[in-house]
Amino acid sequence: MSTMNSMAKSRKPFIVLKEFMTGRHKVASGSIGVFLDNEQTHGRIMDLPSRPEVLVRRSMVRLLGRRESAFLYGIGLPQRRLHLLANEKLFLAVCALQISDVVRVRYRGYATVGVATAIWELSEKSGLCELTKLLVEVELLDGECCDSSMPVIKVDAGEVLAVSSSVQRHPQYRGNGPRLDEEDMYTVLEDRMKDHPPVRESEVLEKIVGQRKGIQGHFNSCYLDTTLFSLFAFSSVLDHILRSPDICDAKVQRILRQDIVNPLRRSGFVHAENVMKLRKLLRCASFVTEEKDPEEFLSALLHEVLAVEPLLKIRCNNKTQESNSYQIIVERDGALKVPSVQTLMDRSFRFYEDLTFDQVPRCLILQMPRFGKKFKMFPYIFPSLELDITHMLHKRSTVCCLCLSPAEYECTHCLADPLTTDGNVRQFCQLCEKQVHSSNQMKDHKPTRLEIQPNIPNKKQKLELLAVLCIKTSHFVSFVKYGPDKNSWVFFDSMAGRIGNEIGTNVPVVRTCPQLGDYLSMPEEEFSAVDFTKMDALPKRFFSDIYMCIYQRPDHCMQSG
Repeated sequence: MSTMNSMAKSRKPFIVLKEFMTGRHKVASGSIGVFLDNEQTHGRIMDLPSRPEVLVRRSMVRLLGRRESAFLYGIGLPQRRLHLLANEKLFLAVCALQISDVVRVRYRGYATVGVATAIWELSEKSGLCELTKLLVEVELLDGECCDSSMPVIKVDAGEVLAVSSSVQRHPQYRGNGPRLDEEDMYTVLEDRMKDHPPVRESEVLEKIVGQRKGIQGHFNSCYLDTTLFSLFAFSSVLDHILRSPDICDAKVQRILRQDIVNPLRRSGFVHAENVMKLRKLLRCASFVTEEKDPEEFLSALLHEVLAVEPLLKIRCNNKTQESNSYQIIVERDGALKVPSVQTLMDRSFRFYEDLTFDQVPRCLILQMPRFGKKFKMFPYIFPSLELDITHMLHKRSTVCCLCLSPAEYECTHCLADPLTTDGNVRQFCQLCEKQVHSSNQMKDHKPTRLEIQPNIPNKKQKLELLAVLCIKTSHFVSFVKYGPDKNSWVFFDSMAGRIGNEIGTNVPVVRTCPQLGDYLSMPEEEFSAVDFTKMDALPKRFFSDIYMCIYQRPDHCMQSG
């Protein structure tokens, strides 16, 4: 299967309107053929077993356009082709069909309503001629006519009974042909416009796990597919950008909401055509064809196109900087074999010394300390299920780490000291600070006095792990947590298989990966002793190819119901 290929200009397709004999061949009405000469006297009949070359009387046939012939050729029976052709306005509407149009189709003997999600092409070759057959992929929206295991079907053009919008777009159509009645239209469009919540834990196995699930990739789109799947499939952490009136590009927002997020949550699948609509509007042609990184996509979408409030506000030297992701930078440490993300974040903030979050981020996107697609500072990284950022906040309640009295001093040097480190920046009351730093081993430490923040509640501020994006040989995949259960993890690959070379031919896959929960629930010391050579392929990929971690506030976390 592939998208429509160009046909030689001299080889015009046609349909036989009246049965005729040519030599010993009987050519039935409704047969599809193609002219072999510019004079249109010789043609090849595609429906005859031998596909012979025959003399054609021009008065017996009707010339067709490439798209018209492909839709008609996709109908198996010649009489059904003539039946559609006789309804001129419906035929024009079907030939003008576009993805996302609302259609009424015949399925299992019933008329039901759905949305066109793709147009599939089957190519056939015979000698020097080539014709294609077009089928329409329809996502059924009538629950009584489709079982939950088959919400998406493929039908030929003869099964299409009405089209909701293409008929009005076609210049030859005047609006009097077959249309969906108002009740059907209201029901279907209401469902299309409705915001669908993230997929619940109890729905995941039925709705979103399997082949041809998730977001379909095409032409270097994996960086974008994995990012969108990770952020929107099971979480509402960025749902505010889908409906916010304070954005610069309403068209991009609408495509993101209606063509990507809602289909993903509603049926568990997004066609590559829908994603291509978004790629073409990212203000740079390279997003359509070239390899990119997730942070480049997020910057283009959130900052340059939608211009929404940035996810992060980070204070450094009393100046606030805004961004949508944070690059972890740490000094090389040969003793650190399998660092946790918590340890890397603590060390990264100490590396910059005067670095704090202005506020608790709703979504924290962290780039791991690796540069390019090959160089990794650490062969394995342990993504912390919870990320404690209490000590990284500019305004925070602080207590002495030893006696729990109000803290007055902070020492970033203690973090790197093996005698005192526990993974957090050390804060002390005045008495404990003097006692700790009276040791000769710590005389080079330089504690700083804390700015007192009155009326700040004494509460730990923790973020929860949502997803991990991994890269190997220039291809991004993701692992996403879909519920509170420790084993509720899925693996997503937007290009796991392929059935052709054109758009719509990659096969995305979503697979459960429960074993991740067992590894992530281990204490860090125990995990560091794991033999990675004996680890299964997916968990090993998770820990060794980690490129980015996505954390979210607990109030946006996945729901089990």
